[in-house]
Amino acid sequence: MKKFLSLLLALTLVLSLVVVPARAHDADGYSVSGNFTLSADKTNVDSGTTVTLTANNGITVTKSGVETQPKYDVTYEWSGGGISESDKTKTSLEVTPVNTDAADKVITYSCKLTIKDGQTEILTRNQSVNVTVVSVQGKANAAFKADITAVTYNDRNYLSGGKVTAYRFDGDTANDWDATLKTGSIYSLASENAVTFADGTVTVNGTYTDNSQAKNVTATFANSSLSDANVEVAVDPTDATILSGGSVKLTATANGFTDPKYSWYDTQDSDKVLGTSKTFTWTLTNSGKNNITKNIQCKVTNGSEKGAPYKLSAAKPIIVKPAADFSLLVVATPVKFTANRFITLTPTENKVEFTASLLDKDDKPVSSDVTYGYTVSPASPFGFTVTGQTTNKLSVTLNNRSGGSITVTPYATYMGLTVYGTPKTYTISSGTLTAQLPSVQSGSYRDYSYSDLASAALSAIRAKYSSTSGETVTNITGISQDTSSYSCGSVTSNIAYSNGVGSGYMRYQANAVVNTAKINATVTTNYRTCYITFNLPIAPARVTYADQYPEPVASGNTYRYYVEVPSGYKYYYVVGTPNQSTEPNWNLSGQRYDGTTNGRCYLTDANFVGGKCTLWLITVDSRGAYSCGQLTVYQKNYNINYNGVAGENVQFAQSDFNDFMNEIAEARGDASKTKSYTYVTFDSVTFSLPTTAQGTLYYGGTAMSTSSSSGAFNNRTKVTNLDSVTFVPNAKTTAKAITLNFTLYATRYSSSSTSRGTTVSYSGSVVVNLVREDIKYTVSQGDSVRFDESDFLSYLSSTKGYSSNYTIDYVTFDQSAVSAVNEGSLYTYYSGYNYGGSVKTTDKFYYSATASQNALSDVAFLASRYAKTGETVYIPFTIYARYGTTGTGTRQLTGTVAIKIGQTMNFIDVKTTDYFYNSVKWAVGKNITNGTSSTTFSPYKSCTRAEIVTFLWRAAGSPEPTTTRNPFRDVNAVTHSSYYKAILWASQKGITSGTSTTAFSPDQVCTRAQIVTFLYRYAGQPSGYYSNPFKDVGATSEASYYKAILWAVGKGITTGTSATTFSPYASCNRAEAVTFLYRYTNGL
Repeated sequence: MKKFLSLLLALTLVLSLVVVPARAHDADGYSVSGNFTLSADKTNVDSGTTVTLTANNGITVTKSGVETQPKYDVTYEWSGGGISESDKTKTSLEVTPVNTDAADKVITYSCKLTIKDGQTEILTRNQSVNVTVVSVQGKANAAFKADITAVTYNDRNYLSGGKVTAYRFDGDTANDWDATLKTGSIYSLASENAVTFADGTVTVNGTYTDNSQAKNVTATFANSSLSDANVEVAVDPTDATILSGGSVKLTATANGFTDPKYSWYDTQDSDKVLGTSKTFTWTLTNSGKNNITKNIQCKVTNGSEKGAPYKLSAAKPIIVKPAADFSLLVVATPVKFTANRFITLTPTENKVEFTASLLDKDDKPVSSDVTYGYTVSPASPFGFTVTGQTTNKLSVTLNNRSGGSITVTPYATYMGLTVYGTPKTYTISSGTLTAQLPSVQSGSYRDYSYSDLASAALSAIRAKYSSTSGETVTNITGISQDTSSYSCGSVTSNIAYSNGVGSGYMRYQANAVVNTAKINATVTTNYRTCYITFNLPIAPARVTYADQYPEPVASGNTYRYYVEVPSGYKYYYVVGTPNQSTEPNWNLSGQRYDGTTNGRCYLTDANFVGGKCTLWLITVDSRGAYSCGQLTVYQKNYNINYNGVAGENVQFAQSDFNDFMNEIAEARGDASKTKSYTYVTFDSVTFSLPTTAQGTLYYGGTAMSTSSSSGAFNNRTKVTNLDSVTFVPNAKTTAKAITLNFTLYATRYSSSSTSRGTTVSYSGSVVVNLVREDIKYTVSQGDSVRFDESDFLSYLSSTKGYSSNYTIDYVTFDQSAVSAVNEGSLYTYYSGYNYGGSVKTTDKFYYSATASQNALSDVAFLASRYAKTGETVYIPFTIYARYGTTGTGTRQLTGTVAIKIGQTMNFIDVKTTDYFYNSVKWAVGKNITNGTSSTTFSPYKSCTRAEIVTFLWRAAGSPEPTTTRNPFRDVNAVTHSSYYKAILWASQKGITSGTSTTAFSPDQVCTRAQIVTFLYRYAGQPSGYYSNPFKDVGATSEASYYKAILWAVGKGITTGTSATTFSPYASCNRAEAVTFLYRYTNGL
């Protein structure tokens, strides 16, 4: 209590000593209002800069009780540096502060306001203002510091963030500091002690010239440092002890490096670099019985240049113990995998758990210091929940119908040794399968019955799993559209299953789109439950578009040919590439063209082949309905066309060349239809020399040649009258048309009033279409047609100059221009549909033949199986005619037999451009298959095992089985009569042994690997070495098919689905099946 009273007394004494100034008091009897302020026009200036100071008096004084206010006296009194005596009483004045110090200086300016009434002082007011005067030296120091771009220690720049953090390295022998100034700086570094370092500050000294005087400047960088660079190495495991075959993980941490480069060395072999990354894993072995020690050291250099500064870490000893045997036991619960590798999760069995345990050589668990883990790929799997990846127990749960798969690799790490199980990796997949449904037309709907869905689902199940005899669909539930295809349309369903019978239908209403809808469902069979995603293509309706003949539009040095919107449609899409021979995938990924100026697709000259270009289009009408098909665009040309007969004159016409000139000149902007604008006049034409095989060109009766003599007609002759030009095609030509190139020269006038023009030239062609089909036949590929002698007699009789008294002695044929491979050949024909020798040019075929002569009726044309449908083969002939019934041929009449290669099939889904066209034609011709209907072959429909062996059996001639013993319970002579004998024959020949000893699985989809295996066995399993180009065909994993696949590829029967894949487990469709058979049977 005494202490408290003492403190209180002391505090009282202190407070009594504080002087509180009295508040300024205005004179009594006066009222004062307003304020007095002081201002400066600049408060931060360079030394020597003028500043204007202003006193602002806003005070009003009113004297009480006085009607008329007196005039008050107002005075100002200024104080502060640099104010002259004459300025001290002004209300506004100018000052020029100066600062010669090294640092900035603050100068305070004050003003005292006094107001009096006579001798009575009414009030006083004081105000002040501060002006900062920048130091000249400080400003120069700051500018000098800003010009410093680098501060180096031993030639290494360490300036960053306004400070210098420098490091010493091994091998540094100097202690050199330096600095670098930016290019063009007015400053220079001091000649001595330019850069120094002391007490955490780097000081840079410099000089500059001001008004011819040398001045010094200084820049300082505080919070700087200079220390030794260092390298630390961390070891995992931390005790640096591992087993033989194990690995130690080493991580280097380098301080003081701007560009660290790492090199790891075994101290016993310092010349060999073991690794060059920050983290290095060192795998070591010990074949002895005692521990060994290995030392590792990391050298870090600052950059990779030779002689770069470096630092060595301390050597780290690693203890390697002798080898020990360990194994990893992995148990999966429930065990639902095949071949110890593949695990399938289903809606009813949707979870698998793994338990890993490291065992020593005595199969006893290792109880301590073991790290377990599971590598899961992908790391974040969609559709699966994965837990326990860093423990010895992993759980994988199927969440939904993701349709994907993941791989799981269990491992254990003990003393640096990582041990994997057997098998090493497990594959876990969902039970989601993909089934295919027939397409629905865009903007329309289609109903799919219970049996449609069940059949598609069962095909997908059989393709995924080993076929089980008698597997049937017992229920289809949960039908819904996948979220990814909500925009495609809508689905409704009343599918039901009751009392062992499925009923109802699923209706899909497609929007006006081109896409693939995905319908999800859960399908239950009498063996399993699966997720099924049904792919339902939404396709445009197929239509035929009218051909287009666009006018060329000049664009620089080329022409554009714009494609208009086909009639009846609003806009179109171009799908695929111009002249694409195969039908594209119908999608709307391309640009939409609506026919406006910028909304039209255009072609260039390079797009046209033979004067035409084909495009695949998707069109949309006013209702939004989609259609698709192929459009043919013909290139507008200005060819001059004539029809002619081989060996006879073709007359040219001057008017045709005039028309050519006018049309092309107008198209290219050289002429207008009215003479008031530009126009052209004809000058001359020069021709290119035709070949002998084409024929001869005449001008005024003179044949064109290479002669340069006077009066010769050659490629330099300027033809001025085209009415005097004729062309005689070679009498033996088999060409359909002959093209003669020319250049037309004209004079271009800018207007009708211009008297002088400029020469222009236009290139063009005369096309002579040869019409020579004197006797006509039609034949299909691979078939023959026998010539009728009466046709030749009719031709003779109908020819001018040959009366009915003329008859045929004999006929000769010239098939030298006919390609035997691509078109066919003439043969002598005799009984039994056999062919004798090929017809030669010198062979004579008599109308009335004797026993030793060839008869005209014995001539037949055998079309090549490679002949193109729609093409015509031309074979010239010569009739040697005689007058009356006796004597020999005294007159000759030439002609041409025209043989058209006709279409032999009426399948609407097999086009001549399809790669399997010839195969299908052959298969149909050989009665190997008749198609799926009278008008469809269904080339992309998957083949069943029964269909494949039936094709092979028919190709072999449909032989009778050697025994009636049937080993298969799922093949019945009555219900499976269409392929019963084929299956027995294939089984007896060793072509197939079925899917088990008692099952053949006739309705199971046949894979590509299976069909080539059937062919390989049918061929007698021939030996031979063939390389393997396929990544998906392994000698072990595909052992049962390996040799067959390599043989089939080596023989050219198949080339795989790509250059590196064969797709052995993909289904084999009907087109592939007949193609493989066709190539094998015909040795192609």
